[in-house]
Amino acid sequence: MLALFIAVLATIILTPEAVTASAQYTVWSSTIFSRTGERTPEVLGYIPTALTSYGANQAYRSGAFFRDRYIASSGSTNNLISTAPLQGLSANTIEPFQVYFHALDEQYSIASAQAFVQGLYPPNTINSSAARLLDPTSILSNSTYVESPLDGYQYPEIHTSGGLDAAFPFLGGSLDCPAFDSAATAIVGTADFATTEAESKSLYQTVGQALLSDVLDQDAWDYFNAYAIYDYLSYQYAHNATAKTFLDQPGSTDKSINVTYMQQLRWLADQQQYAQLGNLNAVNNYTGTSQPFPGGNEGAGSISSIAGNMLAAKILAQMQLAIQTEGLFYKLSVLFGDFEPLLSFFALARLPALNSNFYGLPDFGSVIVFELFSYANSSAGPPSFPAESELWVRFYFRNGTGVEQGDESSNLQSYPVFGRGPSETDMMWSDFQLGMDGFLVGDVGTWCTQCGAENIFCAAWNSSDASTGSSSTSRHHYRHHGPSRIVSGVIGAIVALGLGAIVFAAFMLIGGLRFHRVRHSRKSDLGGFKGGQKMASDRDLTLRDKGGAVVGASVVHEEGGQGHERVGSWELRQKEAGPGMDGDQARGASFESEMRVDPFRDPVKADERV
Repeated sequence: MLALFIAVLATIILTPEAVTASAQYTVWSSTIFSRTGERTPEVLGYIPTALTSYGANQAYRSGAFFRDRYIASSGSTNNLISTAPLQGLSANTIEPFQVYFHALDEQYSIASAQAFVQGLYPPNTINSSAARLLDPTSILSNSTYVESPLDGYQYPEIHTSGGLDAAFPFLGGSLDCPAFDSAATAIVGTADFATTEAESKSLYQTVGQALLSDVLDQDAWDYFNAYAIYDYLSYQYAHNATAKTFLDQPGSTDKSINVTYMQQLRWLADQQQYAQLGNLNAVNNYTGTSQPFPGGNEGAGSISSIAGNMLAAKILAQMQLAIQTEGLFYKLSVLFGDFEPLLSFFALARLPALNSNFYGLPDFGSVIVFELFSYANSSAGPPSFPAESELWVRFYFRNGTGVEQGDESSNLQSYPVFGRGPSETDMMWSDFQLGMDGFLVGDVGTWCTQCGAENIFCAAWNSSDASTGSSSTSRHHYRHHGPSRIVSGVIGAIVALGLGAIVFAAFMLIGGLRFHRVRHSRKSDLGGFKGGQKMASDRDLTLRDKGGAVVGASVVHEEGGQGHERVGSWELRQKEAGPGMDGDQARGASFESEMRVDPFRDPVKADERV
């Protein structure tokens, strides 16, 4: 009986709802993944995709929203939607150790990060007397105070990762991934795809005649290009009055369903993208297996969800670092990318089962937020960093930035993850770790071998074992204790070099071997890289030019020749598409509205869903 009483008491103590009135929701760290602000459409593959001024404002307002939440605690401390002060976070100036910003090496991603930071930490000026204490670097030897340009503009450190960087799969795991592209094209051969393509043909022809003639060939006006067409027309809807008027017309012959052309286009794009990014049982044609990661756990994902698997590892790593340093490093981490990791993460975290809107594309500027918090006694003075057993995690989603509706604070909503019940929004840190560890992919080697990627950093893993189809998806790659293959290779190389040096020394001492410089002409018919070009003799390294972007795809070329391709429609016309996926993976909800207001909002309809 005593044991039962203790167990019940412990359960009550460990339940957030059971905390006393004096206990306060205290945030110790926050990790955010943000979709970029609005950018120019990707269908115009010959024009570099760039952040628009409207998109910059979206990112800026998002940063300002989190400044109000974490720093400017002028509102009620009990209102967790508007205010939840982040303990110890610098209020006015950027402290490099406290904040971490990481963006894909795309103009619109980096620019979104810059705009976000300006909302989070706006220009800051201090007078000369305060500067002596707060910022002595602004005082010259003659006692002159020097203010930063643009009224105290602050310059953040933004980490960027492109196709040559081994860190980039954690923000864009579906990019540069041939196995993902192959799995995505598999839906072309399914009965569901054929049915949807036939049913939507008249819609795309009608819209195409009005708005696509100058952009796409007529044979591209179909469901195959659902996302590419929606991406382009969504931009036109926001910037072209004529296009908006047309797209706002009722687009259904069924008068009982009042939906516009734009809403239908959105629904079709949602359906297509979730089918390609949220299929947790997709077959990997590269490895020849449908075994999910990691280690075959049910619901752990597949090559279709690889972007979400990689993102989960990055999020957990940032939170773990904050705990290990007791909040000294990276109190706030903000990651920037596009919608692909978000849709895959939604599927992995089983969020669509809670709300059908999670089947759909998140708006520009949307964020997922993971807050690490505890309940501190507000009357006991400034709290100290708690033990891990006292830490909790809460997940939030904010669809868009509220710019369209003129409301920037009311659509941040918390949801339970990992299939937990509606009353289990908060979970203990240990439970959260276990849930994330169930589907994260935490090492680049697994990404390389699963994707069959040809990025330069994958050379260490793309060996004979990968080409034979063997898979290295075990979770132990994330927390292994022995040396990895690449570390073992480095050790072996060092040993070989050491032995070689000993042998050469022996030849020089005993045999009189000596070296002299042989002068060559500076010109050569063959000869290494010249700028970004590959010469005929450079056969040890292949950097493919992925030019000739198809509809819905854009190619960004980086210095060094490596471009990475964002596939909008995944080149679905490839007839070698593999086996299809189950129909329920691409399902969507009906168009009727729900009774309650939902945080999922888009420029077309306040409660749009798939």
